[in-house]
Amino acid sequence: MSTSSGKDRWFLSYFPMNTSSGIISPLAPLFITELLAGGIVDYSVYVIASSIATILGLFVWGSLSDKLGKRRIFVLIAFVSLAVTSVMLAISFNTEYFISVSFLSGFFGSAATPVSSILIMELTERRDWAMKISKFSQYNSYGNIAGVIFASVFTGAFPKAFLLRYLYLFAFAFYVISAVLGYMYIPESSTRINRDEVPIRTFRVIERVRYIPSQIIHFNFHFRELASDLKFIIIGFMIMMTGFQLFFVAFPIMLRSLDVTSSVYFLIYLGNYLFGAISFGFSGQTCLRYGNRKVATMAVIARIFIFPSVIALVALGMTHRPLLFVGLLLVYSVLGALWSFISVGTGTMVSNLSKPEERGRVSGTYNAVQSFGAVIGSALAGVIVSSVGYSPDYLIASGIVVAGLLIFLRERSK
Repeated sequence: MSTSSGKDRWFLSYFPMNTSSGIISPLAPLFITELLAGGIVDYSVYVIASSIATILGLFVWGSLSDKLGKRRIFVLIAFVSLAVTSVMLAISFNTEYFISVSFLSGFFGSAATPVSSILIMELTERRDWAMKISKFSQYNSYGNIAGVIFASVFTGAFPKAFLLRYLYLFAFAFYVISAVLGYMYIPESSTRINRDEVPIRTFRVIERVRYIPSQIIHFNFHFRELASDLKFIIIGFMIMMTGFQLFFVAFPIMLRSLDVTSSVYFLIYLGNYLFGAISFGFSGQTCLRYGNRKVATMAVIARIFIFPSVIALVALGMTHRPLLFVGLLLVYSVLGALWSFISVGTGTMVSNLSKPEERGRVSGTYNAVQSFGAVIGSALAGVIVSSVGYSPDYLIASGIVVAGLLIFLRERSK
């Protein structure tokens, strides 16, 4: 099955898959707390298990794809396995089962990630890589947004908690559609590029907790050999990711503790996804105009102040709950918008400071350490919130981000 480099019809096979992702990613904390009687520790373990499984899968499937010289089959493996595990998740009866199945889903579902971006490049002229990847990312973000809208409408029409299981069945149906479309339209490339030739670039539009490590497509990590400027950026960003996760793992569980309805819960996530996708469209131009370092720094500083402001918002809004929910929606939307500037600005800085022949190696190191920071943050969130509560967790998150930013700012290049 072949296609010309200008035909992007196969991108559409990812749309239903990302619709399922838009349903499932916000659904996990809701499902754990509402149907499985779990809490912050259970959700923290879920995030850690899913992330580790995804990281392992990225290594295995990416290396196997390169070794066998095949791309298409790994995308189909991901679609089919995600469909199967969605049904398994729908019938979850306790948190241990749910986390175990999520580990399998993360491992097998990651088969498409290190392949998809490489496949785009192998089917495209080098000069068109940025444009094609941007188009592919847009399709992904549209699918995610469609999924969150679907979940919000469904839970608004059918608010009973036990009906949340049906969202996993809808996700199954969307995954099956992706598998069928993928079988029909995804081509096998006739050319091969070296994974180490791929420039550092952010392939994720949405900052989703479970999928933090999903942008790893390189597998050669050499931290000690990096230039000092790059070390400061990478270590600083790893620490900042730790702080970010302290907030983002705790936030959805806090929403449930505030008795937010399922429909409003998904609307709050929708604001985050929607504003993230919108700001991603002009974040590159903003970074180019004002400087990557300056833009990323200002976005991080904004997050440092926003995290503890949620404490005050909740305290002041408890007597005016509609205003509280509107405030939480605005806060989470702004956080989604800020992510694009942080991600694009930091990734571009790392790319600019890397020698062309070393960008694959540097990218592997950059992605690995930020994923490591995210896993650490997820673990700490469960411990901190269960021990001392949400307010100290948010304050500690800001403090950790400040520490990471100070290291990050030791690099003075634009």
